[in-house]
Amino acid sequence: MLAGSATELVFITWNILLVACLATPMDANCCNDSGKLLAQLNTKARTVAAESCCTRCGGMPFCSLDSGNCYGSKRKDYYESCPVTVSCCAQCDGLPFCSPVSKHCYASKRKDYYTNCSSGVQPGPQPAPPLDPETLLSSVDSWMLARMRWTPDGQQLTALLKTYDGFDRHDAYDNALAAIYLTMRGKLREAKAILDFFIREMYAGTPQGVALNTDSLPSNRSQFALLIASYGDMDTAVDVGNNAWVGIAFARYAAASGSGCYALVAHDILAAIHHGRGCDDGLGGFMQRLRGHPQNTRSTEHNIDMKSLARMLHDEALQASAESFISSMHHEYSGGERAKYLIGTDNGEPCNANRNHWPGGFITDTTFWNVLADGDVNAPNGDGPQRMAKAMGSALREVDATDVFEGQTYHGVRFTSLGSGIQWENTASAALAMAHLIRTYPQTLDADPSLRELVQQRLDEYRNSIKTMLSKYGFMYASVHEGGSDTGIGWTYFVKPHLAATAWAGMMLVHQSGSDVSVSEAGNPYAVPPQPVPYKVDALSESQHCIDIHNR
Repeated sequence: MLAGSATELVFITWNILLVACLATPMDANCCNDSGKLLAQLNTKARTVAAESCCTRCGGMPFCSLDSGNCYGSKRKDYYESCPVTVSCCAQCDGLPFCSPVSKHCYASKRKDYYTNCSSGVQPGPQPAPPLDPETLLSSVDSWMLARMRWTPDGQQLTALLKTYDGFDRHDAYDNALAAIYLTMRGKLREAKAILDFFIREMYAGTPQGVALNTDSLPSNRSQFALLIASYGDMDTAVDVGNNAWVGIAFARYAAASGSGCYALVAHDILAAIHHGRGCDDGLGGFMQRLRGHPQNTRSTEHNIDMKSLARMLHDEALQASAESFISSMHHEYSGGERAKYLIGTDNGEPCNANRNHWPGGFITDTTFWNVLADGDVNAPNGDGPQRMAKAMGSALREVDATDVFEGQTYHGVRFTSLGSGIQWENTASAALAMAHLIRTYPQTLDADPSLRELVQQRLDEYRNSIKTMLSKYGFMYASVHEGGSDTGIGWTYFVKPHLAATAWAGMMLVHQSGSDVSVSEAGNPYAVPPQPVPYKVDALSESQHCIDIHNR
């Protein structure tokens, strides 16, 4: 479809010419000349449309005039070529090829549009993609570290890591995942740099997030604010789930480094959420937001995050509150043959107890993240593992998806049963959850051999797809579905390199890289870390230097 202004010009001009020709029907040259002019106008309109489309592509070499989406390769004949003028070769340090899209450098020309940085170097035979876990993890490390932007003295970050290539968007959740992954990989300096950026935002005198009453904070600081969802292209909503993930990142770093100060920040986050959004009714749990819409819903996914944070920080009361809410969201359907966990409660009055069945389909993360966090393990009737396993079986039957991208077939999960296209963040977390279920709750699968077979089959398919994508690109796309992966509930994940999906994929490899390898719960971000997180009283006994140094 041509750009609106150009299309209108062609339409208006064609009508003027048509009227003129009808007024002079004996003049044969009129229509001939009109046809030539119209062809010229069509060419001009297409050029204008292509220029408009390409300006949004941020250096990607092809653009679809039909959808307005940008692509790294010309998979359809009608895609327009976009000029790519910025050379990527300067940073390649002798490697012969680079991608004008990602600016990454490569030893071989694996894609037609790669720039040849050395005319004297000829591409050799294409090697099989490496699937060795440590090789793949090293590629994730390199990709993630390359996204870090340091001050000249190399002491702190100038910004959080970008969520997507091509956008000035730096999500708190994605960066929390990056810090967790880097901690798992022993890259504590880099993980600390992300956490220090968070400290500067949370304890700032003029925060961008929501400033809270600090009376309840273990640190007794005079200023504290929970984080906004995204910096750069800012999303100023303040979500409980995002901040819980930030708390998990602090807790896991504190456990790995032995730092009581970073544990204290995690305790502050937990206390702030509890006093700002906690519910003490029969359902328990925590409301969804301090800023943004909807505020007073209780999200199942956010309560899964809170259960994990409370468990790491040894707060049994808040852990039980989150678990109570998660358990109350269990819902069976199809005559009891299938099960799922609802999205949460309705918006409205704070802590209202109206269970929300919107959007009617299957929400993927409320099941897989639930299993991974042992969210419903303490169900009142003692059947929590069976309930989670049943919901997982339903999920694998309802959200399984297949995509083909650049000649490769991939398997994974959609964001919801109402959406389209694999969403890779959820797919990697689903692989972790399935491996966790097999290891931790084998009795649930022993009782249903068909479920065991299904879970193992999907786990192998999803994990192999993730390893294949990492071996080809060194990162994970958010989506490889043409036009992006529609969640079915209001937004789309782009066909772009994605920080959250890449971090989840790395954690999946740490957790279990293949069915012939033992599961390591050290790779489960929801699990209690291998080393204990300092208790609140121990954290208070240490210096608060990590807060003081960033808020002088």
